[in-house]
Amino acid sequence: MVSRPRILFLTLYPASVASPRYRVLQFIPFLEASGFDCTVSSALTQTEYDTFKRPGIRAARYHFAEARNRVQQIVTASKYDAVFVQKAVMSAYVRGMVGLLRQYAPVLIVDIDDAIHLRPPHPLRGMARLIEDSRQAEKLIGAADLVLAGNNWLRDAAAQWSNRAVIFPTVVDADRYRPKREAESSFRLGWIGGPSTFDYVSDLREAIEPIAEETFFVGVAPEQVPWAGADVQPWIEQDEVSAIQSFSVGIMPLRKDDWCLGKCGLKALQYMACGVPCIATPWGAAREIIEHNVTGLLADTPDEWRAAIDQLRDPQERCRIGDAARGTVEAHYSLQASAPVLTELLRSAIDGGRQS
Repeated sequence: MVSRPRILFLTLYPASVASPRYRVLQFIPFLEASGFDCTVSSALTQTEYDTFKRPGIRAARYHFAEARNRVQQIVTASKYDAVFVQKAVMSAYVRGMVGLLRQYAPVLIVDIDDAIHLRPPHPLRGMARLIEDSRQAEKLIGAADLVLAGNNWLRDAAAQWSNRAVIFPTVVDADRYRPKREAESSFRLGWIGGPSTFDYVSDLREAIEPIAEETFFVGVAPEQVPWAGADVQPWIEQDEVSAIQSFSVGIMPLRKDDWCLGKCGLKALQYMACGVPCIATPWGAAREIIEHNVTGLLADTPDEWRAAIDQLRDPQERCRIGDAARGTVEAHYSLQASAPVLTELLRSAIDGGRQS
């Protein structure tokens, strides 16, 4: 057994993006307190990410920078006992990267919280497609000594290429996300997220447009919101919890496609941890996290969404469902409950790799 294992965490994005925060960064203090030495390296620094994501910047500059950084990080991997790849090696699937990683990583752990086997996060374009490896995700999963999958569907997908895939759901810090202390003064339907997923909310036009003045959207630009009267604010990390606590109800609409099957229900968990009842599309992880009419509501058609919203206008209903939702998070989807599980999974993978 390695007394103080050293792990190199390769995150796809810097800390401003939710995926590395919830799948890696929030666990680091617990892992270090449990005897691990942890190094976290993003494919791009925060400054690089902010620069290359600006409108008008060519995608080639983004991919060149992450390829340069990633190769430099991978060649140091032999100094560690394990390498933990969060989501993917790079946002584009460049040939040879999995082989290089496997050459240097003594033990390889892969964490997936999106349907990365369907498409790269940021595909290459034009002539650059000549260096793209369309099968990189399955090669990465197949090469791993342990695969952590964020929901059942992802685990089943990973099982096509690996017999070492286990479910490890996305979780939230139940000490940070806590129920609000006082009742809201008026009904407020809320959503928090990023511009790329706001289209799912736009699909609910029939249900939301008539109550636009009672809605609160966090994380999108005002011009993205098609309804007059909605309250729209940017996402600010330190204000995130208080914004959710101001919701009467949180919503998590999804599209019924394979990409959304790979989503891991973070929005629902954030709402639920704050004691805010969630209405979600009955698809993918939402069906694993939410028990209909017990810990949340599932709604599909416009009529079902309207009925769910109307049901939760009753403060007693919100309290009943919100309390049950909070209990579910504490028991099954909290950092406090899951950090010891991750610790044992990582130790087992490292010890097994040393023995093989």
